[in-house]
Amino acid sequence: MSISLPNYTKKILIILFFFVCVYCDKKVSLKDNKIDVVRFEKLFYNSDSADLNQIKNKYPFFFPDSYPDSVWLNRLQDPIQHEIFNEITIQYDSVIFLERGLFKFFKRHKELVDKFITPKVITVNTDIDYRNKVILADSLLLIGLDNYLGPNHKFYDGIPEYIKEDFTIPSVFSDVAEKFAFANIPRIEFYTFLDKIIYFGKVLYYKDFTLDIADRYKIGYSKAKMKWAKENEYFVWTYFIENNILFNPDNNLESRFINDSPFSRFYLEIDNESSEMIGKYIGWQIVKSYMKNNDTSLKNMLNKSPIDIYNNSKYKPQKK
Repeated sequence: MSISLPNYTKKILIILFFFVCVYCDKKVSLKDNKIDVVRFEKLFYNSDSADLNQIKNKYPFFFPDSYPDSVWLNRLQDPIQHEIFNEITIQYDSVIFLERGLFKFFKRHKELVDKFITPKVITVNTDIDYRNKVILADSLLLIGLDNYLGPNHKFYDGIPEYIKEDFTIPSVFSDVAEKFAFANIPRIEFYTFLDKIIYFGKVLYYKDFTLDIADRYKIGYSKAKMKWAKENEYFVWTYFIENNILFNPDNNLESRFINDSPFSRFYLEIDNESSEMIGKYIGWQIVKSYMKNNDTSLKNMLNKSPIDIYNNSKYKPQKK
C-alpha cells in the first residue's frame, strides 16, 4: 500500500518551519542519560472528540487556525490513519532507544556548537512524507516515525528502492544529525564540484563524531552499495581527475554524483551497478584524509575552505 501525504498535512509541516518557535517551551528534561520524547501521535490517535480542545491548546502549532475542527475529527476517524498509527505503535511501542540515542547525540553536538539549546523532541505521523522525515525548527525537533518502519514494509510499496532503503531505525539518527549539520556547518564556498563534495564530506565526518552507527547508514547506502563505493574509490577518483570534474561548476554534476538517485552517472556500462551519491562518498574520504594528516580539531576543520582541505588532505586512493 502506497500512501500519499494530504495537502493540508504538507501545509502544516511548512507552517511549523516559521511559527514553531513561538509556542515551544525551551526547558527540556534531561535525566538518566536520556531525553524526554513526546509521542504526539499516541496523544492524538488515542484521543476522541472530547479531548481535541485540550490537545489543541497544548500543541497549537499542529493545529493552524485555517483548518476547522472537522479536519482533525475526520483524521481521528480515518481507518487509514489508524492503520498507520497501529504500525508505528507495533514498531515503536517504546522509544527508549531514541531517548538514549538522542541524549548521546546532543551531548556530542554541544562540543561543537556554543550555547546550544537542546530542542524539544516530538514524534509524529507524517502520512509517509519521506521528504520531510525529520524537521528541525528553532527549539523543536519533529520525527516522523512512520518513515522508519523498515524498507520492506507494505506502506512503502511503489517507493523506489534507493529511497526506502533508508527507512531503517539507524537512519533516524542519521537524518537528525544531517539536519543539525546543515544548520551549523557553514557553506564557505559552494561553487565548484569540489566545493560541494567536501561540504558533504564535512557533514558525513560530523556524523562520524556524533553518531554510533555503521557508516552505510550515515550516507544512506545498502551493504552492497557501501561495498561498491569502497571497492571502486580509485576508479571514481581517477574518473573525476581525468574528466576535469573537480573544479567544474556545472550544476548537472550534482544530479549525476551528489543527489540521491538510483545510481551515479558516469555514462558507462557500470552505471546501473554504481552507488548513488558517490561524490559525497569521495568528499567524505578527502575530509577523513585531511583529519588524519593534520593536527587540527573537528571544529576548526568545519570552518576551513574546501580548497584548503583538499590541498592539505594528501588524499590518494589506492587501486584495489
